[in-house]
Amino acid sequence: MKSYFLNKYKFINICFIFFIVPLLIFMKLNYDSWFKDADVTFFYDYYDAIYAPLYIGGKWLVAILGVLLLIPSHIFKKWLLYVAPPILLITLLLVRGISVYSSNPINPTRTKMAENGMFFLAVFTTLFVFIQLFLDWKKRK
Repeated sequence: MKSYFLNKYKFINICFIFFIVPLLIFMKLNYDSWFKDADVTFFYDYYDAIYAPLYIGGKWLVAILGVLLLIPSHIFKKWLLYVAPPILLITLLLVRGISVYSSNPINPTRTKMAENGMFFLAVFTTLFVFIQLFLDWKKRK
């Protein structure tokens, strides 16, 4: 029987959470001092380009990693090696491909694209976990 308790992959998951959560808290607490009295160019260059997508993506990623703490570590290992990297990379490339100065109402903003990518990661993670749990159940049966 595989271990459901703390092993190196659960520890990696906890380390990711303990790295991202303080970063999000720091970003939230210092938001006013960073963008207070900022000119429009600074606001576009840093808030729309970096801060908002990183903050939204981080919130989604912490929620996903928190849920993944509840599953067996061998499933998290597969998720970490095969599911998360390509989706996060595609999300990063899509977010970087959107201009912060675009005023096109049809194209999403960088923040919305980061949120869409994290939503796709959450849905794909849910499907992946259910399939893996079902396959584990079939093996034990």
